[in-house]
Amino acid sequence: MNSHARPSSSGPAAWMARAWNHPAHDVLAVPIRWVVGVTFLIAAWPKLVAPEDFAWSIAMYQMISPRYVHLLAIILPVVELVAAIAFLAGFRVRGAAVVMCGMLVMFIMALSWAFIHEIEMTSCGCFSPAGAKALSEHRDTVGTSLLWRDVAMLIGCGYVWLFDTGRWGLDGILRRRKRRKSGHG
Repeated sequence: MNSHARPSSSGPAAWMARAWNHPAHDVLAVPIRWVVGVTFLIAAWPKLVAPEDFAWSIAMYQMISPRYVHLLAIILPVVELVAAIAFLAGFRVRGAAVVMCGMLVMFIMALSWAFIHEIEMTSCGCFSPAGAKALSEHRDTVGTSLLWRDVAMLIGCGYVWLFDTGRWGLDGILRRRKRRKSGHG
């Protein structure tokens, strides 16, 4: 018996492999990248323009030492901006997805902390103090909508991380260019 026999191409494993590697994932990931990327871009801008306001929002969560608040208020919006641009452009898309997943987990944890500890805040810090409703208002009127928004974006980023090969973006353009230069395409 041949020990290197190929598995059946019609079994459950073959079906799962075809579904996992289906090219439709690249197409489905593009609108997800755009929705999440634009959201992160819009969220990063006011934080970059007014880091002191964002530092105040971070401090209101009472989760980290005050000595790190200003550093986080400067670094986080830059990371948000770079990840959003990479996500939108389809450049190192899976790496950007991992970074965005990490930030979303952090945001979900912070919002959960604020809800659990009933911290009164004038802004969640998600976008800008002027544009965001008070967290207590969300608790009273919309419930956990901020959490669900972040969970939905986390699921979207997870999908991109798992399935988007960057075919429809700079990653795909760079791969095609590299293949042409090497004479393989």
